[in-house]
Amino acid sequence: MFSLLIAALVSVAHAQGFHFQVEAGVEIPLAVPAASAPHGDMGGKVAEVRDTVANDLQLTGRFEFIDPLAYIDRGGVKPGSFDMADWTALDATLLVKTEVMPGGAGDCPPSPKMCADAYVYYVLSGEQVLARRFQAAPKYARHLGHKIADAVMMAALGEPGFFGTRIAAVGSQGGNKEIYVLGIDGKDVSPVTNNGSINLSPAWSPDGNAISWTSYKNSNPDVYLKDLRSGRTRILSNRMGINVSPTFSPDGGSVAVARTAGADSDLFLIDSRTGELRQRLTTGGGIDVSPSFAPDGKKVAFASERSGGAQIYLMDLTTGGSERVTYTGDFNTDPVISPTGDKIAFVSRAPGGFDIVVVDIDGRNPVRITQDMADNEDPAWSPDGRYLVFSSTRNGRSELWISTADGRHQRAITRTGGWTQPTWGPQG
Repeated sequence: MFSLLIAALVSVAHAQGFHFQVEAGVEIPLAVPAASAPHGDMGGKVAEVRDTVANDLQLTGRFEFIDPLAYIDRGGVKPGSFDMADWTALDATLLVKTEVMPGGAGDCPPSPKMCADAYVYYVLSGEQVLARRFQAAPKYARHLGHKIADAVMMAALGEPGFFGTRIAAVGSQGGNKEIYVLGIDGKDVSPVTNNGSINLSPAWSPDGNAISWTSYKNSNPDVYLKDLRSGRTRILSNRMGINVSPTFSPDGGSVAVARTAGADSDLFLIDSRTGELRQRLTTGGGIDVSPSFAPDGKKVAFASERSGGAQIYLMDLTTGGSERVTYTGDFNTDPVISPTGDKIAFVSRAPGGFDIVVVDIDGRNPVRITQDMADNEDPAWSPDGRYLVFSSTRNGRSELWISTADGRHQRAITRTGGWTQPTWGPQG
């Protein structure tokens, strides 16, 4: 019955290729059998490719995974080399088959790179949706899996995947708060800082080549910037008092920061290369922090205590005027404007902890992404605006979670504890 529903929703665009058009919340039944390894398992790399594909696709909430214990996987991966009836019997709608081989084996060209061939089938008709070869050195097996998952998303749904993107976050596993970059699956963790101090609030440059953050390594909370290609780090803002909440403008030429100004903190725009002051954005009236640019660079959302408690405001950089966005709750902070420019995600204090809420840019139509799940904080949007990453203590330790923008599907990507303040890097 479910397959009939899916069949009714399928749209085949002959010029652009096959893809599904399904209603929100409908999950496509999917099977991802073990990868074929005609020349051996290559030290576990074959399984690593397949497992990465499956894990990536599970993150999306777009697919209903059929239990692998039910699989009867006979034959090969290419059309005509297996019996499609083995999969129609399981009510699968999509089938993803992979074959991995070392360079020089089979029809994989002689090379230090291994080949990963991906085939996607629309089971109900037997139609081949995707046939594509990917190559990389064996140490990059997971990256091959990410590329295959990206290709599956585009071929099946007409949507770009996000599996090759990166997340910057604060990790405290070593006792200090350091900045790290990690893959979308929580793996490939690499340090950005290693100064044994407190480092907070990482922010990506729009091109993904630099990260800015606040560090207490010189006792004062100062803003730094690191070029990830050269490894060079420099100070952007070290005025006496606080220098926090850095965020890049969409063109990358400026960084908005919160600085001490009298008894409060205000927002300032500084040059991302020199740290020179370009513009003071707010003046007095309470603490102003956590700026977030709209994608066109014309508006900035921020948190302010000017009304008595922390609330979200939206500033028009052309006129300098600000409007209050949130009116429900006595503590709303950490706003982030979506890449599509029509939504704001923020943190709201609730009776049971802190929750993630998404509203229209004008504050209407609030959607509570989390509820009764301990503390959920630090939201950040995926590059396409379809997902959120945030920290959550629902399992007792602070981990990073990814959620669909409507909160329907949520999944942890770290499991070591001590992860906070994630920010999603740009699409590579």
